[in-house]
Amino acid sequence: MKRKGIITLRKSRGIIFFLLVVTFLMSSCEERGYDGRDGRAYLALAYSVDEPDYIDAGTASVPRHFYWDEYYRSAPGYYTMYYDGIFYDGISVTEYAWEVDYEVYIYEGEPGGIGYNGADAPDTYFSVECNPYGPYVYDENRKASLPMNVKLIKKTDKQIVIEKSKNQFGLRITYKKVAPREDNQVKKKG
Repeated sequence: MKRKGIITLRKSRGIIFFLLVVTFLMSSCEERGYDGRDGRAYLALAYSVDEPDYIDAGTASVPRHFYWDEYYRSAPGYYTMYYDGIFYDGISVTEYAWEVDYEVYIYEGEPGGIGYNGADAPDTYFSVECNPYGPYVYDENRKASLPMNVKLIKKTDKQIVIEKSKNQFGLRITYKKVAPREDNQVKKKG
């Protein structure tokens, strides 16, 4: 009887040891890495030719009193910006107003996998330019060439669609000529 108990005890220890080894190996093999950090989006407003008298960025991410060409962290989404002003082009005084539809987006971080962490996503930087003639200078008296990273998609008297790209980032912006608003309450200062 003693002999039978020793064999059973040895078998039990062996089974317990085997189960511990298997549990340890299985848990270490299935360890999943961390997901990468999502990218952040930044938005800046710029102008050339003439500074608008009034601007509404369409998002609370850009403060009421902002600085031109300064990037502000922005929430992803679709926005409509409005700006207007009065411009003297050397011949006549022109009143202008534009609505600009644009999308701010972020890239997602790479998911982590078994045995490795996911890569962080890059941040995106968008700049929307405000001009009396829409994006850049498009009028019959002056012809300006587009920067290399900007592609003209469509141009009519009332609408201009451009696409900006840099590396793997892209942004499509639609400028629509509109009538000036009467209720301009926020003037750009700074």
